[in-house]
Order: sequence, then structure tokens, then C-alpha cells
Amino acid sequence: MQIYLGIAEAFVVAKFMAYIRVIEPHEAGDDLRAVYEGMRARPMPDVYRAPHGGPAGIIRAHSLDPQLMRVTFAASGSYRMHGALTWAEQELIAATASRSNGCHY
Repeated sequence: MQIYLGIAEAFVVAKFMAYIRVIEPHEAGDDLRAVYEGMRARPMPDVYRAPHGGPAGIIRAHSLDPQLMRVTFAASGSYRMHGALTWAEQELIAATASRSNGCHY
């Protein structure tokens, strides 16, 4: 189902939507570009690769702080590399933890 909004209605919707400014790969400086390249090289199931070929939204949402992006995704990547759990089991744990913490992403 598609909903078509007029300008006034679109303004009201946009007024209440969260917005995170991101730096796209073609706009990135050297440090962020290196982080983006490192993220692209990480092993992950194809289902997690963005259809547009660039970094996924969750990665781009961290683009304003490349150092924090490195730390954040290094931590999450460290528990995914050991292979004791399948990717689906790891995702189930992450989703359950997020839900328990009130994160609905």
C-alpha cells in the first residue's frame, strides 16, 4: 500500500521523523574511507549487504565518528568471528538483547 502525502502532510511527517546526518563514501575523508573499506571487507552473509552496494545504513549512521565506528564494530565483530554459534543464532541473541534494552532497530 502506498500513501501519497501533500506538501503540508509531508512536512508534518518529516517534522517528527528522526534524522541522522551521514557521510557517504564518496564524501568521506581518508580516515572514514579506510573504515568504510574495512567494513566492506568484513565477512558477513549476503543478506546483510546493502542492495545499493554501499555501506549499510547502520554503518553509515556511525560515519560522523570514524574512531567510534572502529571500536563499535570491532566489538560486535569479535564475538561473531569465533564460530561457536551460527550467524542466525548470533542475530537472535543480538535482537533479544536490543529488545530487552528498548532498542527497536
